[in-house]
Amino acid sequence: MKWNEVFCNTFKALRPQTSDIRHQVDFILPSMPMVEACRADNFDFFEPFIAAGKVTVEQMRHAAERYYLGKTKSGKDIFWMIDDMLQPLDGHTGATWISKLLKVREPLLEYWRVTHCLFGLHLLGVVGGDVCVVESEASAVVLSELFPESIWMAYATTSHLVPDLFAPLEGRRVTIYPRTDPTMSTILFFEDLVDRTLRLYDIDLTIDTTLEDHASDSQKDRCIDLLDFLLDSL
Repeated sequence: MKWNEVFCNTFKALRPQTSDIRHQVDFILPSMPMVEACRADNFDFFEPFIAAGKVTVEQMRHAAERYYLGKTKSGKDIFWMIDDMLQPLDGHTGATWISKLLKVREPLLEYWRVTHCLFGLHLLGVVGGDVCVVESEASAVVLSELFPESIWMAYATTSHLVPDLFAPLEGRRVTIYPRTDPTMSTILFFEDLVDRTLRLYDIDLTIDTTLEDHASDSQKDRCIDLLDFLLDSL
């Protein structure tokens, strides 16, 4: 069953006939059946690394399976934010969120308070190793195949990034790889975030400054991330 059919069934067939709005909303929020219906295993962001012989098609499919990657009907990549209890909280697609698309389709979701987690958080119980956090979900997926000894996650956007998102990582060694920029505002943001997080949680949390130390001025002007840096070196 395709993703749009699941949405249709969700909105028309599965919604219970009850006056309890909160109970109704439970039936139209992101779910694993919705995630499974959107599954895909071929993604353009892998192509430069496949062409360069750094990863294989099988590795792309392996990563897509582990991260539950999907596509919309129009072919946009979907990066699901699934928490450590295997509960889908939201999905990032293009420049928008699945939660916003669902709210347009279903007026009841006006009452839905959307929560987020780190992309890839569901891997905590499956894969061992230290945790590495980048901005782009696509970067996390590719880097997970290039450096499989670590668990790669992504924060997607700084707008929802707060210390509580790191709470499930207590007791872990975590390294953040910020996207670089010519003003250093990103790394200053993360220095403050790390300071606030360490006051609340027992995490070995550090910031990697590789990009600030080694990226060229032109790369900083492009605000590259770690995967961009590796791609430039191919």
